[in-house]
Amino acid sequence: MKAIRNFLDKIDPELMIQESMYGFVMSLTFITAAQLGIFHYSDRTALILAIIGMDFVWGSIDMYIFYRMDMMSLHRQVITLGKMYVSEDRSSMREEVDRELDGTIFDLMDGSTREKAVDLVMGSEMGNFGGYRKEKNKYLFNAVSAAIITFMTAIPAVVCLLLIGDDTTAFFSSSAISSLALFFIGYRMSPYRKRSMKALTGLVTTAASLLLTLFAAYFGG
Repeated sequence: MKAIRNFLDKIDPELMIQESMYGFVMSLTFITAAQLGIFHYSDRTALILAIIGMDFVWGSIDMYIFYRMDMMSLHRQVITLGKMYVSEDRSSMREEVDRELDGTIFDLMDGSTREKAVDLVMGSEMGNFGGYRKEKNKYLFNAVSAAIITFMTAIPAVVCLLLIGDDTTAFFSSSAISSLALFFIGYRMSPYRKRSMKALTGLVTTAASLLLTLFAAYFGG
């Protein structure tokens, strides 16, 4: 339990909610489609394999995309710093350095504060880029976490299909447990401190996921 708690504490909250929604929507889409008779499966095994396979595929896709995009951004930053350090006229690199602040907290600050941040970078000396490995490891952790979270969302549906004999009960139980899991994930990862706002985040996460599930099931995934 402590290992799971430590794992959850290290995960980016937005990533956790995003991948949970992805995974539960995909697994519940198969359950809902089978429950409504939109898709027909020869047996439970075929349905279970479809759920596991889809979550595995999408989890793997997200893992690759997230890691490549993060690493591309990191490499661009390293190149920008390298070019700045070897440039005879650092002022020519000011615009490129400023662009690297896009998407950070400096977007919310006044222009003079941002200018000071750029001046600080422009006036720095070449180091050994010690933060590179740390950032690379963080990106790898996030990418692997995305795959793990997405794959784990198949567990409620698979367990219900394996342990509950009646189709109606199994499908309903899977939807109920998955919805409850989505609520607690939204609650746990909410950026707010008030319990009411945490509960609201959990409800919104659950409602949005279920609406997307119905949409995906109706239109064939």
